[in-house]
Amino acid sequence: MIPQEIRIAADHVGLRGSLALPEAPRGLVLLAQVDGVHPGDRHERAARFHAQLGFATLRASLVSFQDMPGVAEHVALLTTRLLAWLAWVSQDAWLNVLPCGILATGASVPAALRASAQRDVQVKALVCCGGLPDLAGAFYLKALACPTLFLFAAADAPGLAAGARALAHSAAVACLNSIPAADREFKQARACDTVAQQSGAWLLRHLPSAPPQGIAESLPPGGDRA
Repeated sequence: MIPQEIRIAADHVGLRGSLALPEAPRGLVLLAQVDGVHPGDRHERAARFHAQLGFATLRASLVSFQDMPGVAEHVALLTTRLLAWLAWVSQDAWLNVLPCGILATGASVPAALRASAQRDVQVKALVCCGGLPDLAGAFYLKALACPTLFLFAAADAPGLAAGARALAHSAAVACLNSIPAADREFKQARACDTVAQQSGAWLLRHLPSAPPQGIAESLPPGGDRA
């Protein structure tokens, strides 16, 4: 399965993504990230793990090389860009039939919470890894409908506190787990694998267990979109 490079326009800039579409996928996992789409990084490692579970994966960057420094701190801007990715998925004849979940990391977490609250019909499950989820704001956290898993390094005191505040506002099914021996960005291979395992288990549990009727017929042979 060779990933396909995707480019979309959003907020007057070009955004890059990487789509891996296996044969007869059980769902789509959108990996929202703010550090670009690079081969061999921790996001690719997480994408491979979810692909092994039978998911199509879309590594979606929320930043562009055209951006000024500090863009990742602007929650509203990142939300707009993530909504653009979700709109692209919804307009794709082969992807829009897949149950969709999001795995967000770091600075993309508040944006993922806001976008999921606004696209509650499309986004069926959400995993937030690190970051400061309470920056999404109480309005969006209360409006969030999809089951949400918050993952933090056990030593990430600010993140855990932010997660607890987010949980206090959330009306959706939600869970907060801490991961020992991990840094705040989960860059170690073992921590990255733990995140992927917990994320995969959450998405398998909360996304529809079987593909919607007709999905097999909607996908081309071998899952090739070209």
